[in-house]
Amino acid sequence: MAATLLFSLLLAIVVILLAILLALYLVPVTVSTVADCRRESLRGTATVAWGIVGARVRADEEVQAFEILLAGRPVMTRDLREMARAPPEEEKAEARRPALPVTEYIGAARDLWPHVRRILAAFFRSLYLETLRGEVTLGLESPADTGVIYGYCTAVRYALWPAEAIEFVMTPVFDREVFEGTFTLRAQIRRPLLIAIPVVRALLQKRVRQRLRQVSGRGAWGA
Repeated sequence: MAATLLFSLLLAIVVILLAILLALYLVPVTVSTVADCRRESLRGTATVAWGIVGARVRADEEVQAFEILLAGRPVMTRDLREMARAPPEEEKAEARRPALPVTEYIGAARDLWPHVRRILAAFFRSLYLETLRGEVTLGLESPADTGVIYGYCTAVRYALWPAEAIEFVMTPVFDREVFEGTFTLRAQIRRPLLIAIPVVRALLQKRVRQRLRQVSGRGAWGA
């Protein structure tokens, strides 16, 4: 009886792990960003979602919030200003902590770069750009400068024309100074598992963990 129960428990764990790995391979991570700049306001929203789970950052003049989402609805909200404010004890500990010499950062970068390169390669292979759109209304003090920048932007726009996912539109204003615009980005990481594999492989190496603790100030090199 006990052996059967143990086998059933192990089988359930294996099935759950396989389901998670399959989901990481098949379910993409969606990244979306919307920013809006006006004379009287500046606001932006960035969202990362995997299936029904996600996280969102909202920022404007009044609210800077981090939200955990479930099926698109916020289930937890934290104020970013409170999250960024370190407790007094941590501030004192940070002040007492000696700064690492530049050579240590260079050494850490040299040791970590091969792993970072593999992670970035996996990231760009899995990245799919759905939309990258910018709309800008620009007017400078000098109408001639406005015209020059408009000419450059028009050239860039036609150079990017074959890429259907990328669009940039600039509207020149010659009679007043103005800078307004919107920016929209939507992309997918189609195979999150292919990125998780080199990340886990790197973290399993003791040298990598030591370097990460060192540059984060939580440990000495070789400890």
